[in-house]
Amino acid sequence: MARRIGVGFWLPIVLGVLASTLFIAPAPAVAIDYRLNIITSTFATRIGERLIINVATPTLADVQTMLIDPRTTAVVSLSTPIVRRQTVTDIVAGGDFVPQATTSVRGPVFRAVDLNGRPAFQLTVATSATRRPGTVQISDDGLRALRLTVTSATGLIAQITTFINVVSSRTYTTLPVSIVASIDAPPTLQPDGSVVIDDATREQLEDFRNLLARKPPDRPIAVRVRPELLNGLARSTNSADQVLLTELLAQLATNDVLVSTFRPTDVAAYAAVGLKAPFEAQLLRGESILDAANGPTLIERAVWLTNDALDSASIDFLRDFGVTNVIAVGDSVSRYGADIDPTRAYALRSPTKGLVLHLADARYSTLLDNPTGTAYESATAIAAELIAQRNELANSQIGAAALSGRHVVVASASGVPSEPLIGAILIRHLRNSPQVSLRPVGDFTPSLEGLARITPPVVPLVDVAAIQSRTADALNAVNLVTDVLVTNDGLTQRWIELVDVANDTTLTEARRNDYLDAVLTQAGAVRNAVKLPTTSFTFGGRDSELRLALTNTTPFEVSLRLQIASPTGKMTFVPSEFDIVIAPNGQQEVTVAASARTNGLIPLELVLQSPNGTILDVAQLRVRVNAIAGLGRGVSAVFLVLLLVWWLIHTRRHHKQHNAKKHPALRSQS
Repeated sequence: MARRIGVGFWLPIVLGVLASTLFIAPAPAVAIDYRLNIITSTFATRIGERLIINVATPTLADVQTMLIDPRTTAVVSLSTPIVRRQTVTDIVAGGDFVPQATTSVRGPVFRAVDLNGRPAFQLTVATSATRRPGTVQISDDGLRALRLTVTSATGLIAQITTFINVVSSRTYTTLPVSIVASIDAPPTLQPDGSVVIDDATREQLEDFRNLLARKPPDRPIAVRVRPELLNGLARSTNSADQVLLTELLAQLATNDVLVSTFRPTDVAAYAAVGLKAPFEAQLLRGESILDAANGPTLIERAVWLTNDALDSASIDFLRDFGVTNVIAVGDSVSRYGADIDPTRAYALRSPTKGLVLHLADARYSTLLDNPTGTAYESATAIAAELIAQRNELANSQIGAAALSGRHVVVASASGVPSEPLIGAILIRHLRNSPQVSLRPVGDFTPSLEGLARITPPVVPLVDVAAIQSRTADALNAVNLVTDVLVTNDGLTQRWIELVDVANDTTLTEARRNDYLDAVLTQAGAVRNAVKLPTTSFTFGGRDSELRLALTNTTPFEVSLRLQIASPTGKMTFVPSEFDIVIAPNGQQEVTVAASARTNGLIPLELVLQSPNGTILDVAQLRVRVNAIAGLGRGVSAVFLVLLLVWWLIHTRRHHKQHNAKKHPALRSQS
């Protein structure tokens, strides 16, 4: 009697199929994951060429054994040519397709190989224009989905879905594609003056370097790196940062470096209050650093990459600085409207001026930042979607006009893909795909003619005027004490740099206060390094000396000027003004010859200044003069003589009276 096969037999197999399918939504966990991850595979190919698929396996010996088992089979299915972007999206999400051609490959299906020191298993599938045993038939060119189902003697091992791009020698009308990468990071200069590259920033920089190093060298991409970050790497004391900087500079010189302000600077905020001079200063400082990183080519301002939406004032602002094209990436894309077509350029106009606006495709940004599989699988999915998008546009109209004026910008919303290999593989795929053409952003035209108009959005504004006011106060505090420091050693320049960081419009208020407080505290300490005495003095004569002890409470050598004056004019000084230098944490006594014109309580004023005349401290003193002069001295002398004579006579008389009381005759009478 035949044994009945129940649900319990099939359930593990079904779960294995679901868990092993590529590009599928997350499935419930299973005891064993039979997923085969594609490491590399043929993407662009021609009819008659072999398809090679290299996979990595779970660390399960039995799975690896099954792959090379002669009883294992592989079924390769190809879809019909894909001409719609949504079709790719659906397949990536786990949707099925109707196969146009299928072939079965019998074991041993895979062979063990070594890929750059990494163990892998390789499957080779032959293709042909006609039906042949052991080959998969491909009748014409086009983008296709490929599904590989691997089955062992005991059941299903895995199912893999990927894409291939079958091309021919015919000429294609291409869809231009530009790849953009950027990197921003918190300020490297810290409030205490140190330079710190945190681990998260260093990881981003390494990803950025890896993306540029792994992509084909003959396909430059547009890159924007914040100059402050490059400056921080150059100033870092970490030797690894120096190596990283050297490697980055080598890669930047072979790509299209985009202009940037030295630190993040909100264009809309600066434009709203007309702060052109501070903005230009940031722009020039950034350009000077980027020019050094850009090889022999000078940085141009024509193309501006931004994560912030631009309002009407921003358009005029950037246009005045030579910007003609703007690339919007990240969250800024949605600010221009939900129904706009990212394959088209738009005229972003103010009442008087205009910029050509290019929008990064948000769908591709999501795929770059949230990969669905291995780097290869994710890159292949993006490349397939781009080609399908091109096919859909090409079929929307007859002739080359269908793709006229179209241009796709691919950029990570976060700046650098979380896995840099995705971007590198994507560029390789597109380089070998004649349906698309990789274009530098420098090819963007400045012309607004014929472009649909977009009304600039209203954007929230940072109160940059208030920030500038606070930083201006900090700079004034620095300027007041600059000449007080005898040996500067770049101290005031570091304070100025800290103030500059505080102008960063991306900082929180708390973080901005950290920078400003550090400057104000240190500059204030220098300004208050020496306090004037406030004690009173007493002169016993008209001519005397005024001794003042001045103490420097800072670790800096300071240069000061001291002025002494009598507001009532009753006292003169020699000198009345003099320069002094006090050692770090030292003390110096100042002696001044003073001459009073009268007795009594005379007010004095001490003024402490910087060498350039800035008043640092003012103190009010009092001097009591008890001098006796001329006739008064004679009269006093006579009085003292008379007093002395009286005292002598009185003393002698008292002595005689005392002795008389002790005479014997007086004692007998008593």
